[in-house]
Amino acid sequence: MAFIKKYAGTVLGAALLLALAVFGITYRNEIWAVLTQQDARDAFIAFVHDNGFLGLLAFLGLQVLQVVVAVLPGEPVELMAGLLYGTWGGLALCLLGVGLSSAAVYYCVRAAGARAIDASVLAKYHFLRDEAHVKFFLFLLFFIPGTPKDVLIYLGPFLPVRPHAFFLISTLARIPSVITSTFAGSQFAEGSWDVSLVVFLATGAVAGLCVIFQDRILAGIAALKGKFSLEKHGDL
Repeated sequence: MAFIKKYAGTVLGAALLLALAVFGITYRNEIWAVLTQQDARDAFIAFVHDNGFLGLLAFLGLQVLQVVVAVLPGEPVELMAGLLYGTWGGLALCLLGVGLSSAAVYYCVRAAGARAIDASVLAKYHFLRDEAHVKFFLFLLFFIPGTPKDVLIYLGPFLPVRPHAFFLISTLARIPSVITSTFAGSQFAEGSWDVSLVVFLATGAVAGLCVIFQDRILAGIAALKGKFSLEKHGDL
């Protein structure tokens, strides 16, 4: 039982990644077309819509594959989720895909030999000594629009954060960015093209600004957190 408990995550993660690899290689041209060409997206949406639970599984597979292959664009998938399942249904499906892919990547990277950075190394960097501080900055990176969230998943095993905490942060911190996309997709499905366009452009503008000024944003928030932390300890 101890062996099964210890390696269950790794085995399941490896099986999921292997299945995704076979599927991705076999249908690589079709997948790329769905993510980049409107005609292919329309055909895929029709397939998902007409095939019930099988269609849902196909969409979930695409969502997981997009996160694992971090260079693939995620916005089209989130928009399609909103178009097919509405704002909240699309959000739930996207978060499920993110959670599954995060766990699969985490355990496979760890099985490949990755381990959390040694405490003696972290001692050189004050903000990395405390797990709470690492969680805080990790949450910001997944929360702020425009950061490479899918790439960050591969860094999880190297951070001094427990797996379940990493999965929760990497999944739930994405909610604001994902829900704007699923909302835009649902509005498009209802014929509200103007609302969908405004949301899409506003989200793109915010993401662009966050990318440009992300260093200042992170530094400013860190400074505020440090100030409040000092005030709290001072009161004690």
